[in-house]
Parts: sequence; C-alpha cells; structure tokens
Amino acid sequence: MLPADDALEPIRPRRRRGAIAVALLLVVALMLTATTWYGRTPVGRVASTHAQPSNDALAVRASDVEARIVGFDPSDWDPALQDDYGSATTVAQVYESLTAIDAAGVVQPALAASWSVEDGGRRVLFTLRPAIVFSDGSPITAQNVVASWLRLLDPAKPSPLASLLSDVTGANERLAGKGGADAVGITAQGDRVIVDFRRPASYFPAVAATPSLAVLPAPGVAFAGPTLPEGLVASGAYLPVEQTATAIRLEANPRYWAGAPALKVIEIVTDLGGLSRVEAFDQDLIDYSSLGGYDSSVGAFDAGWIRYDATLGPQLLSRFESSVDYYGFDTTRPPFDDVRVRRAFAEAVDWHRIVQLTTPDAVPATSLLPPGMIGRSGTDFTPDYDPDAARALLADAGYDGGVGFPDVALLTQGIVWEGLSGPVVAELRRVLGVHVRQESTSGDYSARLAAPDRPAFWAMSWVADYPSPQDFLGLLLETGSTNNYGHWSDPAYDAALAAAAATGDSAAQTAGYDRAQALLKAEVPVIPVAYHDGWALARRGLVGTGTSGMGILRFAGLAWVGR
Repeated sequence: MLPADDALEPIRPRRRRGAIAVALLLVVALMLTATTWYGRTPVGRVASTHAQPSNDALAVRASDVEARIVGFDPSDWDPALQDDYGSATTVAQVYESLTAIDAAGVVQPALAASWSVEDGGRRVLFTLRPAIVFSDGSPITAQNVVASWLRLLDPAKPSPLASLLSDVTGANERLAGKGGADAVGITAQGDRVIVDFRRPASYFPAVAATPSLAVLPAPGVAFAGPTLPEGLVASGAYLPVEQTATAIRLEANPRYWAGAPALKVIEIVTDLGGLSRVEAFDQDLIDYSSLGGYDSSVGAFDAGWIRYDATLGPQLLSRFESSVDYYGFDTTRPPFDDVRVRRAFAEAVDWHRIVQLTTPDAVPATSLLPPGMIGRSGTDFTPDYDPDAARALLADAGYDGGVGFPDVALLTQGIVWEGLSGPVVAELRRVLGVHVRQESTSGDYSARLAAPDRPAFWAMSWVADYPSPQDFLGLLLETGSTNNYGHWSDPAYDAALAAAAATGDSAAQTAGYDRAQALLKAEVPVIPVAYHDGWALARRGLVGTGTSGMGILRFAGLAWVGR
C-alpha cells in the first residue's frame, strides 16, 4: 500500500501504493513484543514525570481516555476504497479480517478459526470462528465475507487494491466487466469461505489479513469518504464514536471475538497543533507515536539523539516495516517505452552512492523485495553503474547527448523524495545531457499515477500488504495489475512468478523470484532505491506495541502495566 503523508500538521494520510514522502532506509527487525498479539493484561496508568503541556488543545484529555496514539483520518472509512498506510492503520482497528499478521510476521487466526490450503494451492478453505458477531450483535457469516470481498471487484467502483484478488478464479474478468460476481471463485458454504484460484496461491491466508479484505455487515452501504458515517457497525476491536478536526475517539467493542480489549477508550490524535511528535510525547500529550518510515518525515534523524536521552531513550522502539522505495517509468509511451532509454537512466546514476550521500540513514536497495522477505535471495539486482554505456544507449535510442529528448517531469510526493530526487535529476543531466523537471504533488498520488495523463517518471514507496514476494513483484509489475502504474508487461516475467507460486519448494520459489528480478534488471520498468528504518516512542508501561511486518499497531493487544 502507499505510505501516509509526511508528518505535517495537521497529520494527513498519503495515498498508498505509489508515492510518498518517506526517507529511504534499512529495515530493522528489532521489535518489542511485551504482550501476546491478542493478549490482555491488567490496566494501570503510569504517572508522568514530564513538564506540563504547552499545547492547549492537546492538554485537555477526557478522563476516560486511556491512551492517545498519533494516527490518521482515513481517506475513506470504507476498507475497500482506501489504499494508503495511514488509512489502513485506523481502519484496521475498526474492521477485522479473517487472519492477522503478528509482530513476527506470522499469519494468525482472526475471524477465521482455521484454514487449509488444498489442491496444490489452488483452493484455500477458511472456517469461521463459532458464534462471532458484529458490534451490534448481528452474526458474522461466511456470506458477509464473500460480499465484502466481492466489493473490491465491482467494475463500477473497483478498489485501488483490487489486484489483491487477481489470482482468484474469475476476479480479473469481473473487474474488467466481462463476468458476473457469481463466476468469481469466492463462495460461502455454511461457516466456511472457499476461495478457488486460477493458479496456485498458497500465500493467500496472508492476503486475507489485509485491511482491504476486512469484513463488513452491510457491504452495500456507501460510506461518506473520510467523514465518519452514522451508525457504523464494526467487526474489529474498536468502534469509532466521534471524529473531530483533531482526533478520533475509539471505544472498545464488547462483542469483539477475542473479548473486549484492555483499553476501553483510545484517542487517535490527528492534529498535534504545531508540535512535533517528539515534543508532544515529551510533554505527556501522547502515549505512542511512530517517528519514521511511511507516516513521518522525521525518524532515524530524531532517533539518533533520542536513544542517548535519559528519559526518552528507554521509550524508543525500532520497528520492522516491510517496504521499499523505488522509481518507475511509464513504459507505454515515449520516451520510456524504449528499453534503451530506461536502461540509460538506470545506468547513468550510481544509486547506492547517491542514496548514501543524500540520506545518511538509508540502506541502498539491492532488490525490489525488502530484507527478511521469504523467497528473497542475496543477489544484487541493482542496475550496473556505467555512464559510458548509458550515454551509448541513449544515443542508440536517438537522443545523442540528450539532443531532442522530450520534456519529462519526475513526479514525487513529500520533502524526503524531493531531497533525493534533486541529485538524481542533476546526475541525469550531467551524464546524459537530459533535462528532467521535478514536480511534486500533495494530492491523491495513486489516482495521479493511474490517470490517463499519468507521469512518465515517478517516485514511489511501497509498504507490504502481506508478507509475500507477490505483494511486490506481482501487485506492482505483473501484467494487468491495478497497481502496475507503468503498465509494463512481459510474459516471461509473469511465467517466472507463476512458477514460483506453483511450487512449495522454497529453493524453487527463490529461483523463480530471482528469474523475475533478473528480467526487471534487464528491462528496467522500475529502479529499486532504498529500504528504511522505522522508529516509535511508547510510554513506559504500555505493552503490546510490537507492530506487524506491515507496520500496523494492533490496538486490541495494548495494555498498561505497572502503577
């Protein structure tokens, strides 16, 4: 999914799958898991030792609010219609999926009690927990699941993440308006949901954890975008009861399948009133906030000094986020429909060095797959840095020395991307003689990339929806994917992904993904750039703050211990 916007005040989400203002950096897998994923522990408030608040708006905390967490107003309260990290972190507290990803990146049961992978991965069968209900007491049924999932494929109003279901039988035809909903391989049978696939998709139980596939009671209801709708009924741990210009109030769902959460009232703070996240935390105005990664413009820069601070240091957490930053090309129109031009751009820049120089806390990417991803090898798929070859390629394409090269803009979103892209643009001009304009947008980035007048060259940050190479290699680049913004297509690439998905042998899977990435290196529809750190501040005594590999904090597992 696309990252959230930079931490400007008020905090606003950035559309997911696409762009983002995010620092480029190493994925660190150090996480606190002080409580179990679903576990609950006794509630007790820790006394503050900080100075009194200096922000009047934040200083007023309702007496029953047990925790304040910095977060986002969703771009849409409808889980099927949001596609950004910020929205997902909020919606995931309200609507539950069949499975969940725990702090170790392992798929766990949620609304589904169990599942089985059958027919060589061509069928997955989920069995729902018995007697589970929505927040209004109505039963959660297999029919609810089917109806909720089919909404992503509505050809009249498709989900931005409809390709999550692209391997389901009949899904692509339904999305294209060439087949009915009854021809899609998602069916209900008693308390079971049966999903049939056009090719092996043994990874699908992880897909079922994504917020976009959460279960709704009345999936035909049209929500009011970012405005909290009246009468919302939840399947998750919390029910949103109020949304103001600065916060969202969540109250525990007593009918939640795992039991009412330990924290009965949580406030998602969406506007810090001009304070930085560190300032707000230091003044005891908030209890948890991420500092870096896809939902903030700070991060490791602050973490560098916070770790040595006697008070804040012990409350600093490093967070694993499965993500990658990359550049992409529109491969359907000149000049980047010519692989020689794409390769010239790729080989004209020393990507590893430019990331290290422009973003000291970044780790240069060697693959479109982030570190720790199952199926990722240690092979470096970075484009070769060869300025002479780059100039020769551009000349062979008809633009010797940059002469006659068309007007091209590099679209970015956020100050961090702009900081990196400036040197990239300068290097392209120095080596190739081409002039690339920098443009930035604060609007709906994924919609901009999907528009008919989409940019020819763009920057993107991608946060995993689920822990599988398919979420990166498939959703971003497979033929026909709704998130393949450059519209690149290569049958050999698609075949390599299909072969990897068809085998249960880990070595064969890795080999298939390596073949696919070797084609990416040769054809250059995208250029992987960097991985990044994630950091957070969590108040002493607040447990359950380990995030999933997708960077989402699960409020249902939070609790206070101690005084």
